[in-house]
Amino acid sequence: MRPHARPARPGLRGFSLTLPLVALLPLACADKTPAKITFTAPPPVIVSGRTLVIKAALVNKKDEPIAGKAVAFSAAPAGVLEVSATGTLRCLKTGDATLTLAPAGGAGTAAVGDATGGAAGGGDVVQTLAIKCRLPTEIVLPQDLRLVLGGKPVPLHPRVLGDGGVEMQDVPLEITSSDSSIVAIEGGAAKPVAVGRARLRAAAEEIAGVAPVEVVERIVSEPLALADGARRVFKLEPGEYEVTVEMKSAARITQGVTVAWEGAACDPQPEQPSHRFRCRVNEPATMTVANPAQIGLGARMTGTVSIYRVPPA
Repeated sequence: MRPHARPARPGLRGFSLTLPLVALLPLACADKTPAKITFTAPPPVIVSGRTLVIKAALVNKKDEPIAGKAVAFSAAPAGVLEVSATGTLRCLKTGDATLTLAPAGGAGTAAVGDATGGAAGGGDVVQTLAIKCRLPTEIVLPQDLRLVLGGKPVPLHPRVLGDGGVEMQDVPLEITSSDSSIVAIEGGAAKPVAVGRARLRAAAEEIAGVAPVEVVERIVSEPLALADGARRVFKLEPGEYEVTVEMKSAARITQGVTVAWEGAACDPQPEQPSHRFRCRVNEPATMTVANPAQIGLGARMTGTVSIYRVPPA
């Protein structure tokens, strides 16, 4: 009797041997031809001497990083910008410079970039970026700024100064208010929100300028004319007020007006052509501006009166 033969398993041995080879084919055929350089974009304007790290990589047409391929960095002019072999960037002084990214160890076709991302090209690619170095030494804001409640936002126009006091126009600034419930910042302008005081700050990283700002409310601001013996009464609600009266005699004689209060512990003002004072009103009160009677001999007084509600002193 013939011995029983074990059935053959066709293809099993061959399949198991070829499986690792098939798995290695994609790695062996990976595209190692550089198509572009991808990189992290630097700021449009660099405003300090701090170091920045630019990360860059060579990729193929499928945007796949190419193993074993490095990016070389160079900067010019050397007195404005410096960069390390690993992409650490630093501005040395104010000026315009160029940062170049290229495949390490080889030349390529230059592609001028706008610092917003890698630029594609055939074969090796050189990426050239325009870098603006702007290093301010001082930022100046308008001082003693007074805003009137209800008025339009006031542009601040901070002045940015560099070495030697040279003014720079293209430095981005961060403008903030210490109290946005008093003064808000809208598009580089200060908008009055409520009566009070705040501080404005314009900064380019660590360099900053600071200025106080005061918001007042206009109660009265109008012409005033008083005949001999006439008076004008103004009603005021509780608050702190700044009063200015400027008058002159129609007859060009030495004459003035008086200011009296009722319902407020404010000092009466003697007769004189002009007055400027502050008064705290704790409850509804009246202020009277009078042209003292001169027994028919007094002159007509004309001028202006303004009353502003202001922050407490």
